[in-house]
Amino acid sequence: MICPNCKGNGFMRHDFEAETHITQCKACSSEGEVSDDKYYHQTYMDKNWLGKDSQTTYHGPCLDHTLFRKLRIVLN
Repeated sequence: MICPNCKGNGFMRHDFEAETHITQCKACSSEGEVSDDKYYHQTYMDKNWLGKDSQTTYHGPCLDHTLFRKLRIVLN
């Protein structure tokens, strides 16, 4: 499954003010894919009962990043 953090690139771009830093993706070890049989701490944006955005936390097999908004694997 494609890594939701780096979208399969193996690296991530971090923009802060006028600087851009490119780092290796730690969630997939720069491979671009995550294992289906491994469990991950993940967060994604969801609508709550008032229709407002709220962050949801999930622990389990990696979810499909095309179905969830702002899906990220949380690293400890």
